[in-house]
Amino acid sequence: MRCPHCQSETVVKNGTRRLHDNQIVQYYRCRRCAHTFNERTGTPMARLRTPSTVVEYALNSRSEGMGVRATGRV
Repeated sequence: MRCPHCQSETVVKNGTRRLHDNQIVQYYRCRRCAHTFNERTGTPMARLRTPSTVVEYALNSRSEGMGVRATGRV
């Protein structure tokens, strides 16, 4: 894993955090620039507050041909 701030590979694990949907996210710390970040940093899920299970269900519904409005209702 690379640091999203300085692109260094000198990254160490720095604890975990339990989210609202009881999902555990691993945190990391860069030894070069001392920034902390998690495994979601730099992805579309980075600042999302919706549980990942809901997002997964919506994406699966859309990929199976369900319309946008129908997916939103479900």
